[in-house]
Amino acid sequence: MKHATRPSRVLSLLTALALLAPPPALAAPAQDAKALAAFEAGFTEGQAKFDRGEHLEAARTWIEAAANLKETTANRDNRAAVYEYVVDAFTRGLQGEKRPEALREAAQALDAYCEGFTRAYGTETPLSPKIVAARDEFKQRLAEAEAATAAEKPPVEDKVEGPEELPPPPSDDLPEPKPWKGLAIGGGVMLGLGVGAAVVAGVGAARVSSLEKQVDDPANMCVLAMPSPSCQDLLDRGKSAQSMAIAGAVLAPLLVGAGVGLLVVGLKRRSSPKTAFAPALGPGFAGLSLRGSF
Repeated sequence: MKHATRPSRVLSLLTALALLAPPPALAAPAQDAKALAAFEAGFTEGQAKFDRGEHLEAARTWIEAAANLKETTANRDNRAAVYEYVVDAFTRGLQGEKRPEALREAAQALDAYCEGFTRAYGTETPLSPKIVAARDEFKQRLAEAEAATAAEKPPVEDKVEGPEELPPPPSDDLPEPKPWKGLAIGGGVMLGLGVGAAVVAGVGAARVSSLEKQVDDPANMCVLAMPSPSCQDLLDRGKSAQSMAIAGAVLAPLLVGAGVGLLVVGLKRRSSPKTAFAPALGPGFAGLSLRGSF
């Protein structure tokens, strides 16, 4: 359809819409009148956009305007005429277009109209050949554009499976271990525990001496054969203090001795050289041997 005949078609469509308006005695419901007014306003707005060369915007405006009219027998011819205008607008607006998203909009819009038409009237009522031809053309152009876009994408390289990467070997620059440190630390801990045990023994012995004086004090009148409750409490506390003093006295020398021994061994290992030369003598030879310590 050529643009030169558009004014006469617009006039014909507006005349048909005017004939759809019911007489005052049989006025349509307010909702239908509002929908018809919205359709007329949208159609006029789309025509103005088309005349300004805004073809894609005109197509979208006409599609929105046609949505105000239900797909019924009374509206069938008007909706078909509007979608033929939509075809003209898409054809001009998408001339030479290669982007899939732009072509998809036209193909989906015309396809939706054709499906709604068939649902409403069945396959016995033929669709507009112009709309069907435009829909098929846009679908074909869309498929070609999508194929071209897919071909332009760089292929995804398959990851070649190879041997699993092993962790790097340990570096030779790591600091050498210092075995003497553990001995020195252990010796210091043992020595501290020994000193603590000696303190416990001293405290226990002092408490035993103090409690003995309280039991022997005539003022407390303590009889060992039949001690009073207060005297029995002094005796129990004395036994606990005595046990504490004995345990401290036994553990203190053991812990101190072990701590001192570990410290001595650790300090000796720290001061001793790792390597040393020693004379080597044997049948028929004499020389030096290199000895290492670990």
